[in-house]
This record gives sequence, C-alpha cells and structure tokens, in this order.
Amino acid sequence: MAEITVNQLNKYYSDFHLLQDISFEVYPGQRVGIVGPNGCGKTTLFNILTGKEPYDSGELSLREGARVALLDQLPEYPADTTVRQVLMQAFDEISAMGDELRALEQKMADGPSRQDLDRYARLQTAFETAGGYELEVKYNRMTNGLDIPREMQDRPFMSLSGGEKTRVNLARVILMETDILLLDEPTNHLDLHSIEWLEEYLRTFKGAVLIISHDRYFLDRVVERIFELQEGKLTIYPGNYSYYVDKKQERMEQLEAAKRRQDKEIERLSFTVERMKGWGMGNAKLMKRAFAMEKRLERIERIQTIRREHKMKNKFKEAGRSGDEVYYLVGLQAGYQRPFHQPLDRTVLRGERVAVIGDNGCGKTTLIKTLLGQVTPYAGRVYEGAGLRVGYLPQVVEFAHPERSILDTMLYETNLDVQDSRNRLAAYGFQGETVFKEVSVLSGGEKARLKLCIFMNSEINTLFLDEPTNHLDILTKEWIEDAIDEFSETMIFVSHDRYFINRFATRIWALENGEVHDYIGTYEEYQESRRRQEAQRQSMPAPKPAEKKEKAMPARKESREGRKMRRELEKAIAQNERRLEALEAEMEQCGSDHVKLAQLYEEKEALEETLLEQYEQQEQLETAEE
Repeated sequence: MAEITVNQLNKYYSDFHLLQDISFEVYPGQRVGIVGPNGCGKTTLFNILTGKEPYDSGELSLREGARVALLDQLPEYPADTTVRQVLMQAFDEISAMGDELRALEQKMADGPSRQDLDRYARLQTAFETAGGYELEVKYNRMTNGLDIPREMQDRPFMSLSGGEKTRVNLARVILMETDILLLDEPTNHLDLHSIEWLEEYLRTFKGAVLIISHDRYFLDRVVERIFELQEGKLTIYPGNYSYYVDKKQERMEQLEAAKRRQDKEIERLSFTVERMKGWGMGNAKLMKRAFAMEKRLERIERIQTIRREHKMKNKFKEAGRSGDEVYYLVGLQAGYQRPFHQPLDRTVLRGERVAVIGDNGCGKTTLIKTLLGQVTPYAGRVYEGAGLRVGYLPQVVEFAHPERSILDTMLYETNLDVQDSRNRLAAYGFQGETVFKEVSVLSGGEKARLKLCIFMNSEINTLFLDEPTNHLDILTKEWIEDAIDEFSETMIFVSHDRYFINRFATRIWALENGEVHDYIGTYEEYQESRRRQEAQRQSMPAPKPAEKKEKAMPARKESREGRKMRRELEKAIAQNERRLEALEAEMEQCGSDHVKLAQLYEEKEALEETLLEQYEQQEQLETAEE
C-alpha cells in the first residue's frame, strides 16, 4: 500500500499556476529525490504534504496512521532550552507512555484494580514495541553519527551556529522514527563524515523518504527515483541523479527531433490546404476537402519540447603563467592558540587542483588563509612561487559598499559597460528589477553569486575557493563548474560538495586527527584507497606478544628499503615531469606540422600514463611507511 498518493493536484498563487495536475505515489522503502529550479514549488509541495498549506484541487492521501516528519527551516526555542532537551522532544510520545506507566505503578502499589492491570499491560506492550527501553541507545547512536558531542548537548540550542542547529534538527527528526521522512536540503552545513553517516542511515530506512537537495553526489548515492518539477509539471524518472540527467538529455533530443518532424508535416499540410483552396474556387467538393484538412490541422496536438536552460559562455580571465612551483611548504602548521595539524612539508605544482577536506572545525579554512598570508603560520614557512596572481572567494562574502545596488557594485568593480554587466548578472540569476536591489539585503547565497560574477573579470593564475557551491541551486553550480573547467591554472579549494570535489580535484589534502593525508588522484580514487587500507587493517591478524620483538628488525629493514625506492621513484617522476613540460613546449611550437604534432601527442599520452602509475606507486610507498 502506498504511503503517499497524489492525484491531479493543483496549487495557485493568485493567477500563477504553480503546481499543475501533479500525480505520483510513494511506497514504503522508496527514496525519492525532488529536483528543479528555485521557485518551482518543491518546498510548497512538502508544505502541502504536511498540511501546512492547502491545495486548490485534486486528491492527496497518506496511509492511515502514517507518521510524517519534515526537516525544513530551523525551529525557534526559548533561550534556556538545551540541545539535549530539543533532541529528547523526538521521544515525547514514548516519554508520555513511560510517565503513565510509572504513575500506574505508584497507584497499583496500594492495590491494583482489574482495569489498572489491563491498562498497564497494554501500555507496557506499546512502550516496549516503540523502543521505550532503548531510548538512550538510539540517542547515543544518533549523536555520535551526526557529531553532536556531550559538550554541545548541554549548551542552549539558540547559542549554536547555523550548521550545528541543522545537525541537531536533523537528528531530532530522524529520532522520531516516522513512516515518511521529508528532508529539505538535509546536507546543508554537514561535513563529509556526517553526510556519509546520513547516507548509510537513509539506505537502511524502512519508511518512505522524499528529499529536496542540490547535492548531486548525495542524490546519486541515496535515491532511486527522481521527481523533476519544472514549469508546474512533474516528470518522474527511475534511477538516481546521474541516470536522470542522461535520460532527460535523451528525452529532450527525442522531443526536439519529433517536433522538427511535426513542424515539417504541419508546414506541408498548410501549403496543401492553401493550394487546394486556390484550386477549389467554384469546386465545392475540393473546397470541402480543403476545409476538412484544415480542421485536421487544428486538431493536431503540438509537441512541447523541454526548455533548455540558457548558460552564458563565460570563463575566468587568466593572467600569465606562474612558476612551476606555486607553493613550497616547510614544516607548516596552521592554527591559533594551538596547531590544527602536524608539520606539513609539501610542494604545490602549477596546474594542480588541491581539495582540502575534513570535518567541521578541523582547520581547513585556516590552512588556506595561512597559504594566502591572511593568517600567520603557527609554525613553519610558506614560500610563494614566481608570478602568482591570486584570487580568493571566502566562505562568508562581504562587500566594502553594501549600500550600493547590485548593478552599481558590478560597474564599480569591473571595467564593463552597463549592457555587459547586466548580461553577466543575468547569467547568475540577477535579472530585471533585481539588479537595483541593495547588496545589503542579499542573502549569503546571493552575495556569493555576485562575488563570483565580479570574480570572473579578474586576471588570476592561482584560485582559492572556500565552499564555492554553498547556497547555490544545481543549475548555478553547473554554470560555475563549466566556468571553472576553463581555468587551466592552479586551484586550491575547500568543499563538502563531493560532486564538485570529484570533478575538479587532482589531489586531496584530508585533515584528520591532526594529520594532513596527501593523496594524488580524484575523490573517488581517494575513497577507494581508504577502503582498501581499512580492509587490509581488518584482515591483518593481531601480532602475538612473543612475536613482536622478533619482527621489529625486519620492519626497520623494510622501511629503509622503502625510503630508497621512494627516492629513486621521486627522481624518475621529476625527470618525466620535466620531459612532459618540454613536450608541451614543443607542441606549442609545432604550428601546422600535423605529423610531428601527432607524434608528440602520442608520446605525451604515454608519458602521462607512466606518471599516473608512478604517482600511484609513490602513494603506496608513503602509505606503507606510515
């Protein structure tokens, strides 16, 4: 039996038809992702499902007795309400049963009646079925999974940051153990550890889950159906987000091809009708056929294609090339009263795209601010390479003159004229009268979009980004990603957006337990390496006490051999990297010599493949040393 049944549902705001004949069913165990541009009605649909908003026509039914929980905006609580009290609200119904059980026990101590005994037996069964004796276990599992430490649990809820409030609110909703979960942007402000925990929880959740999210990687890993809301219509796709993207593109192309054929046929029939009318002057039979064909033309249902979202071609203005070594770190430790990590000795090379990842509060932003020179190193040194032209998009965006309008800000900070400024602003969602709004009234996401829009006009060769896709919808993320894709120089960025990380990162710096784990490769390759290492650790038998001393000497010998192999490998890598640069220079000089260019390209591909293998060997040796 379906948990949710919606049939021909319509919702109007005055004359605006927001939801048009929406129909769907959701069954227990199904996980559905809801996608669409901002303002298409996703949150309104959630409010209708929970009864917060009425609908104008159609049918909506939830399974009788089904419990619904909605994660949306953050609730307000009295100033002295602690985090633990907020979380324990999830157990209000069970706690009420426990209170009644204790009251009955006291009452029956003076002599139980038959009615009291029956009530107690029924209530105890219901209490046990609801998990009343396991509340503390559930509570601890949830707070550990979503990183809500005991210290935070004793703090007032209203004193928490936005990200901390989101985690607590999500934990409260999940602890309610409802039949239907409605999650509106559940991964906002969560770090990677918490997001991965949430994914595992939802994959085993037995109820129905509907998720509004702009996190494409999260949707790929969790959902099995996609509901797309666009221009008031609902289209259902089986599969995860990537499947939806492929199928939508395929459907779009099929509809466009069918419309071209239909337009051609309509044009042919229209020409035939006009010609028959001309021939049929004075010929009633021919004229009758012409009018019949005209009626047939009017009855043809025109094929509606899927509107393609306009993406303005844009890219960062790049300065000249920087030196080959962009940053050289010697014993670097980032931090304030204490260092966030152990000393870091690394070199960042031109063209690398380094993703800095880790849990909230581990020092990611402080590390990149230290590289930028905005924060003094706790210890060690940062040496900059030659010719650096740096651009930085911080996590919290501020403007020197917030009283200016969006358009004026764009004009003052760029050399563009009014029309070019408006074109660029429109590409970032600032259209029509919106460009005359004051910057001071913009949301955090709108400020980030405006900053990026201005940023595109800067000449840079080293790009720093701190959570660049926060607050952005999928379309805007894709537009920004397309622009970044054109940026061929060095990029160092902090992000929790795994789709973004996996698309751009060529190197991972993972901050974990005071260490910076350096991995050459994509995010998925890094995750696979972690899984292999974890599997190896679990499969290794624990050494017996008597064997520890005997195995100590061979371990030191293997370490010396490993260091020797690593030095030789580093020399080979350096030699191949120099040859790769020489090849690129030769290819630039080849011009129209296509034969020579093809030979160089073939050698370059083989050399890149060799380098990838050597990088992997280097990573394995470093892992073995650890």
